[in-house]
Amino acid sequence: MDLIRHLDPRLHGTLEAELRRREGEAADGLPRGVSVVLAGHRAAGKSTLLPHVAAVLGRSATDLDAELEARAGRPIREWFAEDPSSFRAAEREVFASLPAGGVIAVGGGFLSSHPQALAGCVTVLVPVTFETFVERLTADASRPRLMPGVSRHEELETVWAEREDKHRRVKTMSFVDFLLALQRAPRARRVVTLPPDAHPVEFAWAARHQGADLLEVRTDLTPLELDLGLLARALPLLVAERAGLSAPADWRRHAALLDAAEGSVRSHHAERPLSTTEALRLWDGVPAGVQVKHVEPLGPLGDAPRLFETQRQLEARLGPGRVTVLTTGPLALPFRALLAERNALDYLALSPAWSAAVGQRLLADAVRATRRPTHHPLTARLAILGHPLAHSRSPRLHAQPFDRLDVPPDTDLAALLAALRPHYRGFAVTNPFKKAVARAVDASAAAVNTLVRAPQGWQSLNSDVAGAKAALEHLAGLAGARAVTVLGDGGVSQALTVAADELGLALVFKRRDTLDGVERGAVVWTWPAHVEPPPALRFEAAHVGVIAYGAPARTIASKVRALGGIVVRLGPRWFIAQARQQRTAWESAT
Repeated sequence: MDLIRHLDPRLHGTLEAELRRREGEAADGLPRGVSVVLAGHRAAGKSTLLPHVAAVLGRSATDLDAELEARAGRPIREWFAEDPSSFRAAEREVFASLPAGGVIAVGGGFLSSHPQALAGCVTVLVPVTFETFVERLTADASRPRLMPGVSRHEELETVWAEREDKHRRVKTMSFVDFLLALQRAPRARRVVTLPPDAHPVEFAWAARHQGADLLEVRTDLTPLELDLGLLARALPLLVAERAGLSAPADWRRHAALLDAAEGSVRSHHAERPLSTTEALRLWDGVPAGVQVKHVEPLGPLGDAPRLFETQRQLEARLGPGRVTVLTTGPLALPFRALLAERNALDYLALSPAWSAAVGQRLLADAVRATRRPTHHPLTARLAILGHPLAHSRSPRLHAQPFDRLDVPPDTDLAALLAALRPHYRGFAVTNPFKKAVARAVDASAAAVNTLVRAPQGWQSLNSDVAGAKAALEHLAGLAGARAVTVLGDGGVSQALTVAADELGLALVFKRRDTLDGVERGAVVWTWPAHVEPPPALRFEAAHVGVIAYGAPARTIASKVRALGGIVVRLGPRWFIAQARQQRTAWESAT
């Protein structure tokens, strides 16, 4: 990439080789509306690089040293020599005054002197070798001395070592990671809300490590006497005033963003679905630079396109990086995922245990979904549809973005699939929806686990047959059996039947109310992990196939062993075989 040419020549070959090695690697894009800071050692070439990075991003460029000199009316060399402490204070003050969203090149001491000031920014570490560092600073007499009492060489060695150590302690982005991020579309900043009963500091660090960009602290959920200083060390804070409670002065001081009547973010939570005209009327006269957060209930599924039109028109009026449109409700999750493609902020749940609003998706899902290959189109979303989905591995296996759509069991699936058809090219379907989806799309089969978008609707298939065939063949071979007993008759029963016919195996289906004795030979357990077996059930030298995977499989396996069975883990074998067939089918989607 051309930007490498503006760096230390000694590093060109190494950086280009690493970039080639990681070409096509899944990575995040840069978050919207966030300042990009070029930081690192003196003489690394930050000021030289600045206009080129700003041109690539289409953003404003600010050289902090030049800005300081212009505002103070005095040369930095003279200022630093006379009063270094006042220079450092002014350096931080001027940096804080710059509008968010631009590209800023900071001085060589900024990263080690003001690491906290960089919270909420993308800080790119501009690389330089020690040899080039020494050559450039030895040849440049205009730069101020930092240790005038020692020799030039001793000063350079000491400063390099001290700042190297401090740089390692600050969260920065490597230059190659930055180049990879430039190839991706910009993404929303990921926000997680501090729950009312969580340990604040532990939660903040957990959110940071899982990929959050901001921690929201709400006045209606968190005691106002809480000191936010420790939280701010983990993540930049979005302080939100709710329920008529004002944020204390200390909270405001620590806030990277303030969601309040006169804050840098202004929210409206509508009590009912709004037309785009009604929504736009709410946001007349928004001050320059202020972000808007517009939230409303999802409403009828057929009316969902209004949300995207509201988002589009607000962005056209206010500009990119300033608009967040959210929706809430039991079926809101897929629409929040779609809106996040253009939102400035994406409000997410750290775990399934608690969310700040009905319909929030998981932080882990949002992080994973942005790590798409560079060639992957934004509109080609896939998803798994079911309940519950906490242990589903489908999103880890398939191309991104692959959403985990955990929706209530009583969902109107026909209406949901119609509303999502413009946005999704395919679905994996799991319990409890395999039979219900088959009815919703008028499939010829009684149960389906795969939908593929076609010109006139949804094509359906049951790739579980491929999984069932792989599982039954392995189980029957281990047990030396030509007949297999199936415990339960749920959504996988049809796939097992078709697969058994192709393999020439006999199946015997037994429901809970028909089991009253000892089972032998080859057995398949299809009950979910939470279902307890009948009290009379026992196994005697029986090979019992467990078709679940992950935590549910471990729970079922313990039950099988307790009943005397030999556990045969079929879940991964089934899962991989059917996923391969799904992937082939989705490649044909229109």
